[in-house]
Amino acid sequence: MKPNGAGSRLKRQRGAATLVVVMVLFFIVSLVAAYTNRNLIFEQRTSANQYRSTQALEAAEAGLEWAVTMLNFSRIDASCSKSSTLVHGSFRERYITTDPVTGKFTPVAIAAGRDFPTCVWNGVGGWDCACPDAGLAALTPPTGAAVAPAFRVRLRAVVGDPATPTVPKQPGLIWVDVVGCTRLDEAGSANPCLSFTGQGALNEGRVVVSTMLALGGSASGMPLAALTVRGSVDAAGGALNVYNGGAGTSGLTVHASGAINPAGLTTRGPPGTPWILTQAPGDLKLAPASAGTTGAQPIGEFDRSFASIFNMRPEVFRDQQAAVRLACGTTPGCSASTFHTMIERNPGRPLWLDGNLVVDSALQIGTPGQPVLLTVNGTLTFTTPGSINGLVYLRLPRPAVSTWATSGTGRINGALIVDGDVVGSGNTTVVYDSAILQQVRYGSGSFVRVPGSWRDFQ
Repeated sequence: MKPNGAGSRLKRQRGAATLVVVMVLFFIVSLVAAYTNRNLIFEQRTSANQYRSTQALEAAEAGLEWAVTMLNFSRIDASCSKSSTLVHGSFRERYITTDPVTGKFTPVAIAAGRDFPTCVWNGVGGWDCACPDAGLAALTPPTGAAVAPAFRVRLRAVVGDPATPTVPKQPGLIWVDVVGCTRLDEAGSANPCLSFTGQGALNEGRVVVSTMLALGGSASGMPLAALTVRGSVDAAGGALNVYNGGAGTSGLTVHASGAINPAGLTTRGPPGTPWILTQAPGDLKLAPASAGTTGAQPIGEFDRSFASIFNMRPEVFRDQQAAVRLACGTTPGCSASTFHTMIERNPGRPLWLDGNLVVDSALQIGTPGQPVLLTVNGTLTFTTPGSINGLVYLRLPRPAVSTWATSGTGRINGALIVDGDVVGSGNTTVVYDSAILQQVRYGSGSFVRVPGSWRDFQ
């Protein structure tokens, strides 16, 4: 017999092995849970980092597109918005200096205490931007928990020698850098996220993207003569004065595919050059393929004539990003004051007029320092003595209109190209000005990305 009480003690000791097994299993489950939780935390952090980096990259890409658009935009104020105030320059004028002789671009130096162009997402579907002439960008990120990424833009010269980083290498090219961050820098930040040289703020995404931009959409093939006519010239009904006597020029006054009637025409080339030698009639290279006829001709032929000057078809030139298109109509057309206002508000932008231009006041359209690149898809009429500084292309509507009849007293400084015949019924003067044409070539057009130049590394 068992001693009294031994059985109860044995009963109480039952389950000890089970407890040990349960504890071991619980320990194993705890380890698995801890390891799983570790992986979950790692994945969460990885996802958060990926989310931030994607935000920063998208902000930088948005900034790159914004910068290209602004370089092709009108006058702007300190908030980068369109301005009609003439003391406000365009984005291009604020941040780029153009050499009118070489066409090389030099970025305007950002002085100490001044910000680069900067934008922050406002949380309601748009960007708040600052383009300061001086001082810091007065921007405030939205309050609350809304995501508010930001970007900053910097322009750099395309240089050939790293030892001379401020000396541009090639004409018509410039680098644009954009840094994107998941937040706008706080004032006095010790590690600014939007700095081009820093590493970014703690726990914030930061990306820098760069691309090279080229100025296109301008007149790449400048005319050699003051007046280029894809047809014949007969100024017997009025007075047509054409001069090209500048040093270093071709000396050509009138270059035509057809005949040139000397009656009513006064031409003057370099000193000592007979007037007859300054004219070049009968050049079939200017004429369409249809053997020098000047009546109704295939439109495609005149598209090629246009492309010989602008290196693109007319509709491509008309629709480029920087071009300003104005519907003028034909009865009678756009007035000088309307056109003058358009020019003043859009410096450096090519101008395309659908219809006729009527210079009905003594306003100066364009200046020697800021000439115009003007395509008139119609006719040009001077009803009051006025002047135009720049390159004017009269693309006469065909086949309805194939002749430009000069009228009134007008003056064009630069060069004039006429797609058709020219007859004289007014007192018109055309003066070849190579300096103005250089300004047009290097100061007008649209900035576009250079293929293959995009990068997201420094």
